[in-house]
Amino acid sequence: MDDHLLEKLTDEVKHYENKDFLKAAMAVCALTAVADNEVTLSEHHRIGYALAMVPALRALDAEKAIDILYEYIYALRTNGEEATQILHAKVKRMAGDHKRARTLMRVSYMVMTADGKIEEAERAEFNQLCALLDLEPGQVWKELAS
Repeated sequence: MDDHLLEKLTDEVKHYENKDFLKAAMAVCALTAVADNEVTLSEHHRIGYALAMVPALRALDAEKAIDILYEYIYALRTNGEEATQILHAKVKRMAGDHKRARTLMRVSYMVMTADGKIEEAERAEFNQLCALLDLEPGQVWKELAS
């Protein structure tokens, strides 16, 4: 097989995998931020920080990520339950990849704690996201809070 073709195929597979992870990460951000019906400036800042500092997210296109985030937030505000189901499905795709699932929950935790207070709705969404990713919410919470 031509080495160039193999390299191109490998790049395309990585792009596809990153695209799904990007969408799952932005879904987690949007779901967590909107859970308490208010997206604060500190949550926006924390999402930007995560995109810049979390190694798994740094490889993603930050501008594209923010566009997707705003699209998801808008969908959640206008189509509520339907948008939630769609975004949950995007997150669930990462359930088979333990490292990515843990990264998504770290991002959720960062967004949830951005304003210094954790609302019950945010905690409920965190637990739902853990369940979608086949993670034990109590264990994840314990690891992140310490």
